[in-house]
Amino acid sequence: MKKIYALLCLALIAGCATKSADASPQTLSPSPDKGLAVGTITFEGDVPVNDIYRFFYNATSGDKAFKKANAGKIMIKGRNNNVSSFNGDFNNKKSYLFIIEREPGTYAFTQYSYLDHLGPTGSVDSSKEFAIPFEIKKGGITYLGELNYVDKAVKGSPRIFVADYFSRDLEELRKKYPTLGWQKTENQTPKSGNTGDGIIDFRY
Repeated sequence: MKKIYALLCLALIAGCATKSADASPQTLSPSPDKGLAVGTITFEGDVPVNDIYRFFYNATSGDKAFKKANAGKIMIKGRNNNVSSFNGDFNNKKSYLFIIEREPGTYAFTQYSYLDHLGPTGSVDSSKEFAIPFEIKKGGITYLGELNYVDKAVKGSPRIFVADYFSRDLEELRKKYPTLGWQKTENQTPKSGNTGDGIIDFRY
């Protein structure tokens, strides 16, 4: 669904300052009552097609209050210093580490959206709903794989490929957050889910 928002730029930037803390904070002190889900988002291509990308996740267990409190998103900027460029953690800055800290339960990435350019005429596209499931365990760390995002996906072909790069990503996470107890990490890369009529491809 495509919509034009006059003040979208300000709204999205404001969002970056809040929930985008999911996209790898500089320091991390996990709560013992919560758990972590970790992984990467990797972009195909050398230059971003759009200015802002958002990946939404929701709790699939619990009551309405639980689901509302634990919903979130990962936001990634495709424009830095007025230049279209990636600014990730490794892989020529095209791979972004993310850490989600939430209450224990079952969750899923359910939708993505992107803003084609900043400014009052910026246009937002939102995907169909899908489900890339994952679990968060109390005091634990769950690896949910790499979400490989294809910017220039042809209509009718997958946009996101879910794949297991556990060893590679765990090494990068150890580099960035050396004090976390990564020995507790469980590899739970999902092998199936709701593909949203072919938007998602689970590789295993």
